[in-house]
Amino acid sequence: MTRWTTRGARQPRSIWFATSGAILFSTAACAGGDAPPPEADVPTFEGTVDLEIGELEGEDPYLFTRVFSVAADPLGRILVTDNGAHEVRVFDPDGQFLFHLGGEGDGPGEFRSPCCVGFSPEGELWVRERPRYTVFELEAEEARYVRVVRRPFAGQGGGYPVAFDAEGRTVDLGLLPESDGRFVEGRIHLNPDGSADTVEVREPAAAAEARKTVEFASDGGAGFLFFYQPFGRDWLRAHGPGGRWASAVSSAYEVELHGPDRAVSQLTGPAAPGPALSPAEVEYARGRLEQDMEWGNLDEPPFDIPERKPPLAALFFDRGGRLWIQKTAAGGAETIEADVYEGTTLVARYRWPRRVRAGALPWVTETALYGTTTDELGVQRAARVRFEQTR
Repeated sequence: MTRWTTRGARQPRSIWFATSGAILFSTAACAGGDAPPPEADVPTFEGTVDLEIGELEGEDPYLFTRVFSVAADPLGRILVTDNGAHEVRVFDPDGQFLFHLGGEGDGPGEFRSPCCVGFSPEGELWVRERPRYTVFELEAEEARYVRVVRRPFAGQGGGYPVAFDAEGRTVDLGLLPESDGRFVEGRIHLNPDGSADTVEVREPAAAAEARKTVEFASDGGAGFLFFYQPFGRDWLRAHGPGGRWASAVSSAYEVELHGPDRAVSQLTGPAAPGPALSPAEVEYARGRLEQDMEWGNLDEPPFDIPERKPPLAALFFDRGGRLWIQKTAAGGAETIEADVYEGTTLVARYRWPRRVRAGALPWVTETALYGTTTDELGVQRAARVRFEQTR
């Protein structure tokens, strides 16, 4: 079903700009080996959009400002995080508005630009903002405020899910400073007493080949400009339930899967190249490189335009802890495809309409994917995709 009561693919390049005093992000768009290859005969699931929530005009609950994430609770109710409206709206499984939580402010139960939600092992709803998590109990007709939990990475955002490890501890992600003034990504597992265990997540060397660093100095201090190759290789990460996480370089079907016990397995697929760039994508890449030259005051483009896109587009976990390896779609393709692994075993292949953006925070189950669509007028809608096995 589709209820018009009310958003493509990741952008290929991002630049982030660091000065001595702050970090500012501007993103244009992230022992095993026994897994069968993706050509193996596994079940295939096809997805169709059965619900969209949002309107160009109408009642306020159906008018979205800037949807950052879409999720679902155990009852099938749909939670839409509207970053611009500073609230989370709750809809029933048929798309009818029920109630909202939040509202702009710094007080108990209020938000400033919330990004994402998740459920603790005890079933509490956690909503993340830059400085904190706000915890609620979802009831039939309202959300009851419970408490605030301060984040160790206060002030840092990031497109990663609200997650808990195998011991029920909150997993928070952010940047850890190094002695040379640069930063490394870190996973912090928060203990009940306020202490934390930290795991560094270091970028593979191969991913850095598609990035160039230019040092600069200004009246405001010194820092670095980072330029990324359009449609170049990227460092992909995924953080899932129970302490699982995964990492890969998008240029090869080689994924490191980290288990709750910190054991590492390797998932390897076919060595097939990614799809060729379309003429429109080549033109887009040319424009981005010209912009880079102007931005960095460069005499020549920082990169060549590749002939092909990387074979991998994204990694993410579903609510059951299965890893989805999303493959890069060709220009003009109408569907997206992902291989799904249970541990190190390929168990399924899923396809869904490309117009549904799962975004940086996919919320996926065995039977549904939640994301956004955007129409030709720029109206953003929360969307649900239902999957059915086709073979």
